[in-house]
Amino acid sequence: MTNLPSLNALRAFDAVARLNSVSAAAAELSVTPSAVSRQISNLEEDIGIALVTRDGRGVRLTDDGRRLEGGLGDVFAQIAAAVDRLRQPTNVHSLRIVVPPMLASRWLIPRLDRFVQQYPEANVILIDSEEEREITTRADCAIAWGRFEDSATMVAEQLSHSERLFPVCRPSASRTLDLKGMTLLELETTSYAANWLDWHAFTTAIGLDLSDCVIGPRLTAAPLLDAVQRGKGAMLICTSLAHDDIAEGRLVRPIDEAVPIDDTFWLLIPRNERHRPEVAAFRSWLLKEIAASFGRGD
Repeated sequence: MTNLPSLNALRAFDAVARLNSVSAAAAELSVTPSAVSRQISNLEEDIGIALVTRDGRGVRLTDDGRRLEGGLGDVFAQIAAAVDRLRQPTNVHSLRIVVPPMLASRWLIPRLDRFVQQYPEANVILIDSEEEREITTRADCAIAWGRFEDSATMVAEQLSHSERLFPVCRPSASRTLDLKGMTLLELETTSYAANWLDWHAFTTAIGLDLSDCVIGPRLTAAPLLDAVQRGKGAMLICTSLAHDDIAEGRLVRPIDEAVPIDDTFWLLIPRNERHRPEVAAFRSWLLKEIAASFGRGD
């Protein structure tokens, strides 16, 4: 602890790193821009490493600065959560999370008890929705499928990477490990999942003949998963959603072919919610769970 730099200097650096602006950081911290610059200079002098470069357009993080930035956000979120628990130890704070139904059932709910154990004061409310409007009207944060960017009102953070789409079925439904004679069940998509491939697009992409298959009904997420688990056919699913079921033997891939897709899962947080202890704690926990289960960048 004796070698710990000034917390004020670390807060100033964290603000500049997040906002890419000394002036914006000064406004957030209610100090002058010169005070922020002085704190960063003191921090660089204290640890003996250049953290930012300065030019006429503003500031830019060095490689060492980016490494430091990667650890500070979670640390300050944990400090805020710890202090909030001391201030209001019996107060229950609601945390409304919009999440796609398939991600909720296949990945999030089996792990959610670990978050609740760590943050029992957070009253978690899951809203299983695929409608984009729900993200901004009903949520403190949301996990969403697609492609997103930061906006004036929302911070977007990519959760999964290099997603691929491939068929899965119940082990007993595919005795020969191919699709011949199988019923191919379609996902009834919304505007939220408009880029999800159907069977025709998938088999065209991999050069597979569908003449020996039966095209089944279109089903929304919950009945589709139920039908596949009951051995009624095969469905197309992405890497992240299939991970646990394949690892634990509940589903198998009848063929090895897969199609890369650009869409991935993202964490969306309204800017006016991002500093709430419950939201910051959920973000930190979520990233660690993703890394533990299938790793960011997989």
